[in-house]
Amino acid sequence: MFAKAFAATAAMAVLGVSAASAETYTVREAQSRYVACYERVYVPATVEINTRGELVRAESEEWETRGAHWNRVRNPSVFIQTRRIVEEDHYTLVRKSCPR
Repeated sequence: MFAKAFAATAAMAVLGVSAASAETYTVREAQSRYVACYERVYVPATVEINTRGELVRAESEEWETRGAHWNRVRNPSVFIQTRRIVEEDHYTLVRKSCPR
């Protein structure tokens, strides 16, 4: 029972201290003529590059001969690279501090 009463008293003391530390005050300050200030920043375009864009020649195998040697070789596929613009280049305004 003593522990509960002590805990309640301690809790009230903490609440009393925190309520006493909260205060309201008024300050005079000069208002700036600037409402908001921004800096213009260039954002380059975002481009997606596909290295396997347009197929020119499919993968194949063939025989290569040199004298009495016969070798089976693989020819990988050949593609033309394609590009797709995901986001155009543009300017964006980034908030910054205003002059005083």
